[in-house]
Amino acid sequence: MGRGRQGSGVTPLKTCINIRFTWLGKRYVESLKMKPSSANIRFATQLMEKIRAEIAAGTFDYAATFQAPVVEVPPEPDDHTPPITLGFTEFSERWLRTVAIELGTRSNYRSSLRKHWQPLFGDRDIREIKPSEIKEAIALQAGKMSAKGINNTLIPLRQMYLFALDDELLDRSPMTNIRNRKHQAPGPDPFDAEEMMEILDYLRQHDDELAWNWYEFAFSTGLRPSEQIALKWADIDWRRATVRVERALVKTQIKNTKTNSARDVDLNDRAMSALIRQKAHSFMLGSEAMVFLNPLTREPWPDEKQQRTRHFLPALQKLGIRRRTPYQTRHTFATIALMGGVNPAYIARQLGHTTTAMLFKHYARWIDGADRGREAAKLAALFGDETTDFSRSQGYATYSFNEFIDDVAGPWRSAGKLPVMITDRGRPSRVLISIEAYRSLLGSKGSLAVVK
Repeated sequence: MGRGRQGSGVTPLKTCINIRFTWLGKRYVESLKMKPSSANIRFATQLMEKIRAEIAAGTFDYAATFQAPVVEVPPEPDDHTPPITLGFTEFSERWLRTVAIELGTRSNYRSSLRKHWQPLFGDRDIREIKPSEIKEAIALQAGKMSAKGINNTLIPLRQMYLFALDDELLDRSPMTNIRNRKHQAPGPDPFDAEEMMEILDYLRQHDDELAWNWYEFAFSTGLRPSEQIALKWADIDWRRATVRVERALVKTQIKNTKTNSARDVDLNDRAMSALIRQKAHSFMLGSEAMVFLNPLTREPWPDEKQQRTRHFLPALQKLGIRRRTPYQTRHTFATIALMGGVNPAYIARQLGHTTTAMLFKHYARWIDGADRGREAAKLAALFGDETTDFSRSQGYATYSFNEFIDDVAGPWRSAGKLPVMITDRGRPSRVLISIEAYRSLLGSKGSLAVVK
């Protein structure tokens, strides 16, 4: 069975097709005795377009169109009867009061309607507003707003008209054929491991310990800033080294997480160290107290702005690191984990994604880079000679794994991690991986070619 286009006034049923329209202020429904096949639905849609055109021109003849109408043809409207109106401003505010959405989303919808659409349409009847008027308004905003910003303003307008359709207040939404503008969403822009270490070292040496604790925990867990700001001490499981993430702070209000589900995030040594240091500042306030505090007020953070403007961005400027938002701490956690060979499914669970689809969508380049390195090593082990010497032709020296650990990587050994340069599509990136990761990648009998 085919489907009628949304807002077309055509509804396919099991054995017939209903069409509905408004004429002279009254609602009419006619049942066409035909199977709801794709061809018949197209016929019904064309009939509806013809009816609407005739109603607009004032030439619609109900009896001639339907031969034997189900409903009585209405009389001409009484001049003394006030017409039913659905003023845009009043109706949009009514819709906002009835829709079940999160507080932050409601605030965004209200802002879009009051800033862009209510001043434009005022008290005009929503049934009189034409698609061309909305398209003209979009065109006027094109030079002032981003494509994403324009699309965001269309969301409440589109949903408001769907609400009116559901209440059978109109036959067709003017939003039916209005498409979102194309835009390129910004992708992840993570810090590399060296930049991350520089930022944390700077905060440790030059900023308040509360700021250092915040960002070390952020880099080490991949939590969204809105989730981390809402953490309570009761959320920490010290025995299992996990944190329960089940709320977020949005526009000064605590709400559910973005995915509306709780998750347990494993805490690595860095994250645990940050929490242990933080205990001295807020743990004594009780289990329901917020974990992280504003260094300026010693109170819970009211929002994310002060973290960014007072601590993070000044650190980047001092270090000469390209300016990025603190949200990139989350992307940094994900990309470093992926480049280190951590299972994508595990990373997805840590980040709060229900599947790996989002992970592969956003981080495909880093996953590909990590996989390519591992698979190349496997091929080298299968087809290469253990003692192949690259030093003559390319300026490399060859070491066994144990020789490399003892002679070359000595200064790094105490840290338990070694630096490695990974090249992804011609772009080198320096990362730190554990000694065990080296061993599992190359095998204790393998050999390393190291630049002299």
